[in-house]
Amino acid sequence: MTGARRWLRWARVAVLRATFVVAVPFAASVASVGCRAHADLPTYGTVPAFALTDQAGKPFTRDSLKGTPWVAAFVFTRCPTACPRVTRTMRQLQLEAAQRNARFRLVSFSVDPDFDTPAVLRRYADEYQADLGSWSFVTGNADVIQKTAEQGLKIAAEGRADPTKANFGINHGTQLVLVDGQGNIRGYYASNDQEALARLLDDAARLAS
Repeated sequence: MTGARRWLRWARVAVLRATFVVAVPFAASVASVGCRAHADLPTYGTVPAFALTDQAGKPFTRDSLKGTPWVAAFVFTRCPTACPRVTRTMRQLQLEAAQRNARFRLVSFSVDPDFDTPAVLRRYADEYQADLGSWSFVTGNADVIQKTAEQGLKIAAEGRADPTKANFGINHGTQLVLVDGQGNIRGYYASNDQEALARLLDDAARLAS
């Protein structure tokens, strides 16, 4: 083998070795990122049992949601401030979930249950073009709803409706809560943050897969 050929062979081997040394750490880095992207979501507690009524007047309990991930929101139909935005956000989530074939449910709990009867909630659902096949609007005993909100889903909900007061005298959190099919809370997402909502859609789709 001539000196020129030996040099060319050595050069090719050196290039291959250098490529391998660079490629292995890069591949490990990509794998690491992939593992982090698919890591389990945290658990923030478990939703306790509750017994309420949906927009069709049918019993609605925690077991009604068993086996399917769901996203919870707290609203009321007379709300003059954040609730219309929260409900529009839930509708957008429903539309995007259908496009991705992500099978999770939506639940809107009324924090003004004395006014928000099943009939009122049906009209409200129609107003926002909700698909009731995967979205329930829930009412019932005010104490049960408050307990489900504050002790169960860890969302503030206080006050009774009073038209003479600001916000009808009702204060409640506007975060959306992601719950898995076993009733475990897996995430909280700001309903006015598009990046948070994109994460919610991804996380819910992962739980549903």
